[in-house]
Amino acid sequence: MKRIGALVCFIMMAVTMIAPAAFAATDADNTSKAGFEVVSSTPENGAKGVSVENLSVKLYFSKDMVPASNAVEKANARQFKLADKDGNELPIKVYYSHEEEGLMMVVSDNIDRKIQINGDTEYTLTIGKGLKAADGTAFGADEEITFKTLNQKRSTTVYTLLMVAMMVGMVVYTSKHAKKMAEKEKEEKSKHQTVNPYKEAKKTGKSVEEIVAKDQQKKAKEAEAAAKKRAEAEEFEAELEAMLEEKRKAANKRVSGPKPISAAGSEYKVKVVKTQKPQQKKSSTNPKNQTGKQKNKKKK
Repeated sequence: MKRIGALVCFIMMAVTMIAPAAFAATDADNTSKAGFEVVSSTPENGAKGVSVENLSVKLYFSKDMVPASNAVEKANARQFKLADKDGNELPIKVYYSHEEEGLMMVVSDNIDRKIQINGDTEYTLTIGKGLKAADGTAFGADEEITFKTLNQKRSTTVYTLLMVAMMVGMVVYTSKHAKKMAEKEKEEKSKHQTVNPYKEAKKTGKSVEEIVAKDQQKKAKEAEAAAKKRAEAEEFEAELEAMLEEKRKAANKRVSGPKPISAAGSEYKVKVVKTQKPQQKKSSTNPKNQTGKQKNKKKK
């Protein structure tokens, strides 16, 4: 019994000593990632149909991410990995935004390398737990964002089918429009053709009188419609002519005679002041600008 009691006491003492350390480690982990997380990403986790051209991931973090030194910047760059489902990593570049807080861009670096980004392929961006914010807070735990690229073959096929469908639709519409215009032209021509009652009777099996009566009825309707159109046109022209005549009369209206300004209700009076006529200057006996010969002639 004494041994069992001593063992129990030893176990309790060990638990008492280890527990604070365990809780301290948990608190440290929580502190390392407290308020530091990915707020949003483009593309989102599980997204499909992502463009193959310029493959990149836009990330918004809850903290400012601009590093305080080049060492932190290089260390953060190593915390991002972009790979396909087989684990083949793509070369990437990491960019920070100095204008938008918490914004980072992870871009595939395949410009100068023979790297092929495949369509209809699953890629995963891994953010390492060692990533640090501007204030030094560590990310604390790895996080993955998985997305699938666009199936370009299927997209090209769909685009081709849409183009073919559009072209077929245009051809059908054009042919229908042409047919409609041809029928309309034929109908217009048939209106002006003279019906031969004997030929029509032989063709349709109807009596000549019936065909003549139908033709006369048709011509009467056409004449009535034409007369109505002419009457409307003449009425419009008459109204237009009347309006123009009124404008001409208003423009050519003359005043019967001069009237004083008081006739219009004005009390202003004009005061006429007579001025003296200007006196003519006498010609000078010794005009200027004369030559010596002219002066000698006058003396003689």
